[in-house]
Amino acid sequence: MAKFIVIGAGVVGVATAWQLCRAGHTVTLVDRNDGPSGGASQRNGAQLSYSYCDALASPGLLARMPAILLGHDDAFRVKLQADPGFLLWGLRFLLNSSPRAFSRNTSALASLAAATERLMPKLMAEFALAFDYAVAGKLVLCHSAESLAKARATVKMKSALGLEVELLTQAEALRVEPALQGYADAFAGAIHSPNDAVGSPSSFSEGLVAGLMARYGLRTLYRSEAREIVMKRGRVAGVAFRNNEMETCDGAIVATGYDTRLLGRRSALTEIWPVQGYSTTVSAGPDAMRVSITDPTRRLVFARLGETIRIAGIADIGPRQFTFEQSRFETLKRAAASAFPDRFDQISGEGWSDARPCTPSSQPHIGRAKTPGLYLNLGHGTLGWTLCLGSAERLATMIADDRA
Repeated sequence: MAKFIVIGAGVVGVATAWQLCRAGHTVTLVDRNDGPSGGASQRNGAQLSYSYCDALASPGLLARMPAILLGHDDAFRVKLQADPGFLLWGLRFLLNSSPRAFSRNTSALASLAAATERLMPKLMAEFALAFDYAVAGKLVLCHSAESLAKARATVKMKSALGLEVELLTQAEALRVEPALQGYADAFAGAIHSPNDAVGSPSSFSEGLVAGLMARYGLRTLYRSEAREIVMKRGRVAGVAFRNNEMETCDGAIVATGYDTRLLGRRSALTEIWPVQGYSTTVSAGPDAMRVSITDPTRRLVFARLGETIRIAGIADIGPRQFTFEQSRFETLKRAAASAFPDRFDQISGEGWSDARPCTPSSQPHIGRAKTPGLYLNLGHGTLGWTLCLGSAERLATMIADDRA
């Protein structure tokens, strides 16, 4: 067996460490933060969207793009950048918005999501993890007869992929989730995916790391920023750090989200761009929703985590270096209050923000880099939590094949 260093301890990196440990490898998990899930995995939307893992680039979003570029869409904002990488990413994103590309990309994502759904019970049987996991199901609201008609095509496509989804009338959706009685807008119906789940990705990562350390001897190296992949005889031999001594290894996995600077000239990977989002977590209160709800008009998700509700949304595409903007968090709060005025009109939860590492196709980069011994598992966009176990399994299979 070999010695591997996994760089990045978000849900994707932690899941990758699990797969490598199970295969008998010696694994060191590295992150520049104080512990696991210090970045985008910390307080994301919390939904395990096994049946609703749609690619971001879509015909519907393309139709809204003129309004987005003119600043008429509160939930989606684009700041054009004089950056060749940004322009190339944007062009590829538009090309992936065709119906054919959307269907192809969503099908590929569904395959990875199905693997996560299959692996999650196995992982939970191996480790006693407490992360507010629940198979709560999900409702994606359709506000008009037109959107309901389009949803029929979506349900047909997903059913063909083997996904369990159904189209509900408004009355049926209200029976599935009575809390929709407090929803402010009229809606025609909803797409229901009963097998979708929720869970706290940060609690999952923390618990899994502790379990891997106890069972497999996983070694962690936090507050350590990787500076360079060290080569010897044309293949990976170690990782050098800005603030620690070099670590030797037989192979390295880069699971750093949108930050690909570590790859340098060893990869032509230029098509991951940060798409910034915001979230807050509030007390559930009496009669709060238990089924996850997606409001596509406001681009908001509501997920029940134990006795709290995670509210997440906003998609801001702009500079690589981003900061928390209070005005955008206020936009999230206003949107939540307008959706459920009696429940979220006085949100006191703390605002949080980070960026999803998005590729133009929404398909992550999983596999071998050009350098022998160097592997990639990054670019999962809005679906890192949903795809983490499936992408880790796929990468572990590639590594096993390389070492056979």
